[in-house]
Amino acid sequence: MEDYTWQELREAIAAGATTVLVFSGSVEESGPHLALGKHNFRARVYAERIARALDHTLVAPIIPAAPTGDALMRFPGTIHVRPEIFAEYNADIVRSLAAAGFKYVFLLGDHGGDQAPLEHLAPRLDAELRSHGVRVFFIGDGYAKSTAQIEALAKSRHLMGAGHGGLWDTAELWAVAPSAVRVSLLAVGDTTGSGAVDARGVAGDPRAASPELGREFGEIRVRNAVAQIRALLASQPAP
Repeated sequence: MEDYTWQELREAIAAGATTVLVFSGSVEESGPHLALGKHNFRARVYAERIARALDHTLVAPIIPAAPTGDALMRFPGTIHVRPEIFAEYNADIVRSLAAAGFKYVFLLGDHGGDQAPLEHLAPRLDAELRSHGVRVFFIGDGYAKSTAQIEALAKSRHLMGAGHGGLWDTAELWAVAPSAVRVSLLAVGDTTGSGAVDARGVAGDPRAASPELGREFGEIRVRNAVAQIRALLASQPAP
């Protein structure tokens, strides 16, 4: 959407591009081997892939900062946004998109801290905007459902190491932004599954990660998000 002028956008919406993705990322530490913007790098790529698969769909500017929590705030570079502020920021963006003429707005997030605020926000905005012919939905399958499938797939191949800065976290970033992974600094963190990050900010083991694995994991996320959106669109009458 950022690549359009306002007139070009108006024409695109008039021509049928009435669906828009609002994809949130995060800026946070993920150990010495992953760049702070990992979620934003992935969100940009996944959002474009989802939009292309759906057709007649545009991508709003990526939301760059989100709730991260105290554990990650111990490390320089992490940006924490209070959940209520994050939700209201998304709400104003959705209202702006509705005013522009979009009819379906889908809220997604690449970061765990995005999920609950967006899931609670979507029905509230849907109720607010439905009388104006606009529907708002939360799409969680690209994150929660996909993460469960990715971890099961890794386990079936005897690849362990899920966690913050761990196997899939590293592999997925490596696939979309190779320069954002410091391969020589791959660090192993807590592997008990507790989710706690160690003194280097890592939970899990990234050593089995690869770009090839990351592309496979990314496809799972895109496929699940597209399927959920298509199902919702198919179940809704025309606005």
